[in-house]
Amino acid sequence: MNLKNTKILMENLRKNNDLDSYAVMVYKNGEKQLISSENVNEETYFDVASMGKVLVTSTLILKAIDMGLLSIEDTLSDFFEDVPWDKSNITIKQMLTHTSGIIRVPIPDRIVDCGRDAVVWHILQPELAFKPGTSYIYSCNAYILLGFILEKIFDCSLDKIYEKYLTKPLMLERSRFNISKDEANAAICYRWKHMGKYRVDDENVYTLKGVAGNGASQSSVGDISKFIDAVLKKDSILYSKELFELAEQNLTPAFSEGRGLGYLVVDENYKQTGKLFPIRSFGHCGHCGHSFFINREEDMYVIILTNATRFLNMKSGFKGYDYNIICKMREDIHNAIYDDMFGLV
Repeated sequence: MNLKNTKILMENLRKNNDLDSYAVMVYKNGEKQLISSENVNEETYFDVASMGKVLVTSTLILKAIDMGLLSIEDTLSDFFEDVPWDKSNITIKQMLTHTSGIIRVPIPDRIVDCGRDAVVWHILQPELAFKPGTSYIYSCNAYILLGFILEKIFDCSLDKIYEKYLTKPLMLERSRFNISKDEANAAICYRWKHMGKYRVDDENVYTLKGVAGNGASQSSVGDISKFIDAVLKKDSILYSKELFELAEQNLTPAFSEGRGLGYLVVDENYKQTGKLFPIRSFGHCGHCGHSFFINREEDMYVIILTNATRFLNMKSGFKGYDYNIICKMREDIHNAIYDDMFGLV
C-alpha cells in the first residue's frame, strides 16, 4: 500500500500550521498502514471528541440491550423522574439517531454541582427543535442523557463502565477518560489557549468533570483500530451479530444526514468521505479534526486523528474558526487516500 499522495498532503498541512499532530491509518483486506507526524505513534493519546459517541456510548447502549437491561424503544420517563410531558416519550432510538429534538444548551458549573438530576432537568427544560421522530438535529445533550442512563442501569460511573465492558475485554491500553494534564505522548487537541482543570475540548464535558456520553474520552489510533477490527469481525465482546446489522443501517433516510444507532451512515449527500467511501459506509467524526469510516463490503477502514481545530482557532488568536475548513480537510484526506489506492499512480 503506497500512500504517497496522502503523506504529501499531511506534511503540507503540518508545514502550513494547519495542525502539528496527526495519525492516518488505512486498512484494506488485512493490510494496515499508518502515516503520522514525528510526534505521534500508535499509542499517542488524542481527545477523540464526538467519535466517543460510538467508541463509548452507543456501543455500551447496544451492549446493555444485548444484556437485556434496556430496549431501543425505552423512553426518558423510564429512567428519569419529572420529565416534561413533551419529552417523556423520547426513545433511546431517537437519541441514538439524533431525532429526539433535544437541543444543545451550555451546562454551567452551578447546575453540575447540584447533581445528575439537576443536569437532566437543565437539559430537558428548553423547547424541543421539533416533535420527536419528525426531523434531525445533531444532539450532544441527548448523548449526555444516554451516558446518564448507562450509569443508572449499571449503577456505576461511565468511565468505569467503559473500562469493564470495552477497554479491558478488547485490551485497549490507551483508551480512557481524563488523562493527566501532563500526560506523556498525548496530542494537544483542546481549542483553548490554556488547558484548564480537565484536558478536554468540549465545554459541557469540561463542566461535567471530563466524563460524559457525548464524547471527549482519550484514545490512540492503535486502540481505535482494535475497536474497528472487532466491529468488522462482529465480535460478541461488543454485542450480538443481529445488533451489528441494525446499528449500521441508515435509519434516517428522509432526513438531512444518514444515522444508524450511533453511527453516521454515508448517503448521497455526504461529502466528507470524498470518493473513498460509498453509500452505506459508516463511522463517525470528532470535532478536534478526527474521523473513522468503515466499508464492510470492501473490508476497508480509515482512521484520521488530528488536532486541526486547535490550530484553526490559534490562527485567529483564539477568537473563533470556521469548522467547514475541517470538513473540507477530511474530504481532501479521503480523496488523497483514494488516489493512492485506486486512482493516481
